[in-house]
Amino acid sequence: MVHCKIHNVGFYNPDPRAIYFMAIQRESNRLAIARSDASIEIWNLSNVPYIERTIPPDLENFSIEGLCWLDNRLFSIGLHGFLVEYDLYQLLVKDKWVVTGEAATCLDIFKQNLQIAVGTEQGYINIFRITDSGAEFEKFLDKQEGRIVCIKFNTTGEFLVTGSLNAVRIWNINSGHAIHKMQIGRSEANRDTIVWCLEVMADFTIFSGDSRGILTLWDGKVGAQVENYQPHKADITALCISESEDSVYCAGVDPLITNYEKVKVGQSFKWVKSIQRRIHEHDIRAMIYHKNKLYSAGIDSYLACSFHPPKTLVKYPPVMQNQCTEVASNARLILLRHSRHIEIWSLAETESAKPSYRGIVELKTKPKKLVTLQRVNKNWSGEDEGEGIFCSCISTNGQWILISTHSGFRLYTLEIVKEKPKITKIDDLDDCNVPCVQAAFNNKYNQLVVALLDGKIVIYDLEDSQPFISQTIQRKGLLDDTVTFLTVSECGKYLVAGDPNSNIVIWSHIQDGYSIVSKLPKYSVPLTAISVNSLLSTVVVVYADGKIIEYDIKNKCLSSRSRILDRYMPASWKSRTHHVRSITFDPRRPDVILLGDDGNLTVITNDKKSEGNDFEKTPAKVKKANVTNGIDSVVPKVQIVQKYKHLVHLDYLAGDELVVVEMNPLNILKKLPPAFAQKSFGTK
Repeated sequence: MVHCKIHNVGFYNPDPRAIYFMAIQRESNRLAIARSDASIEIWNLSNVPYIERTIPPDLENFSIEGLCWLDNRLFSIGLHGFLVEYDLYQLLVKDKWVVTGEAATCLDIFKQNLQIAVGTEQGYINIFRITDSGAEFEKFLDKQEGRIVCIKFNTTGEFLVTGSLNAVRIWNINSGHAIHKMQIGRSEANRDTIVWCLEVMADFTIFSGDSRGILTLWDGKVGAQVENYQPHKADITALCISESEDSVYCAGVDPLITNYEKVKVGQSFKWVKSIQRRIHEHDIRAMIYHKNKLYSAGIDSYLACSFHPPKTLVKYPPVMQNQCTEVASNARLILLRHSRHIEIWSLAETESAKPSYRGIVELKTKPKKLVTLQRVNKNWSGEDEGEGIFCSCISTNGQWILISTHSGFRLYTLEIVKEKPKITKIDDLDDCNVPCVQAAFNNKYNQLVVALLDGKIVIYDLEDSQPFISQTIQRKGLLDDTVTFLTVSECGKYLVAGDPNSNIVIWSHIQDGYSIVSKLPKYSVPLTAISVNSLLSTVVVVYADGKIIEYDIKNKCLSSRSRILDRYMPASWKSRTHHVRSITFDPRRPDVILLGDDGNLTVITNDKKSEGNDFEKTPAKVKKANVTNGIDSVVPKVQIVQKYKHLVHLDYLAGDELVVVEMNPLNILKKLPPAFAQKSFGTK
């Protein structure tokens, strides 16, 4: 393996953002997650789960109290009193409609009738009908006393079930009246019981979870209680049922996930307590069962996926979508993006060490935070608050910084004089009031490349004191979705852009600007990481199913190594649970590829057959492929280093220094609120 100095960056500690709500789009395997900062992440679950796109926090849409899908359209409600639809292409609020009854507290959707029901703080139930152009208010149901906490349609769409203080109600949608009111008991005489969550089955069996920690089974046809269970010692805040409706999961403030299964006893059926799982240590707020996997999330900000058989648990940390960190290699700076601000740090410098030395190298200077940048605006209450960030980037020489928010993107210059940073904002930048979703600097030609929300890729020339637009690239027919990947090669010659539909386009820099070189063959699986190797003029792409391709830009075809690489990857590669986030290349050896996922650093090199017996064990088919491609002396060699936890980013500084950005799980734990206190047997 190639040896190098490693900067273990451990000072990237963003605040944990709790997950409050989740909604699944089962046809496309997409999971929408609403976090405590009012950001929404769209996860693709088709292969290895990864964040496909992110809608950053909006100062106007400051609260999310529920999510639902209608086909590929996403809706939410919040304490601001609006039903909101999102534009998943531009990553913005598309439209919103006023809800009667002040703050909206819950919602549900009935897809067959295109209806959305919204419950409110004042006890109103608003029924909206979804049209191609938006949503139209249809009717109210009778007003009830007190807040509606949770709401669910039955499977026919004729009835609604709502949970509130001390009661579960069943409503006839056509008449607008409540036909059943089922009273909930109290654990204390003067203390209300809150029904936090509901699930309704096809036979109109209703499950409710409440603040006593009791799971209650109701018969919705007659409005009567059938059974109740006490699986928890505190509030049940999350319920979900399996797709076959023979299994129910509940959890809450007491973070133990309890499963009840439907068992036939004689001529009838009974719900029997089954397994219990302790996956989280803090409150669980949302659970979804999809394709025999249970997804759970809550205050600890992790998304957990558990299933059986085999007994498996995978936890996905609260790391933002790429690219949330970037290294300015020439200036020895690193940019760290948080939800509403960015930080610029200087990297440490070390004493010289012998090439054969293995161990911790003594520092000459320590890492230092130089700058914190955020875009401040007035929030709903008239107070100053930082805007949510779409993207950010820094130039290799550290002189230029970009930050993009809902009100547009801003360009800054950074000067460090006698270890004191000086930030200067560039005014009167064309099109700067339009947010950009991705951006990158071309350091060779001193240019800025931005992908705007309106679909254009714009090139800014930074040579003069006043930057100006030198070229606009129309991507119609090339990229048909949001630009989620944008990178410029270190040599400045190549610009590469990609979208969630696996469209990847390469442009080459010529005298008059960028011209298209080629569009890569479209793969059926979305990509998760992409990078350009300037020394070899190749593009390396990693997809969500683990497939790795190396595309030769000059010859416009896959490289010889790419054609045989799959056969040399270890057996565990295809069964990975986390996607590849980072790709980088060793500047000393252009054939070396480094891949980083949540816990592994994978090194791919070219190994000569004369150096060992690996080639002798090569299958005959691969040997033949090597000979026909003219590389009979070289085969790929793969090594995996398992020493990291929550690895966020990899990149090289000049020479033999590798920067590894890692989020420490203990730092996440320190920032969490206290968990539900329980006495353990045998402890004081």
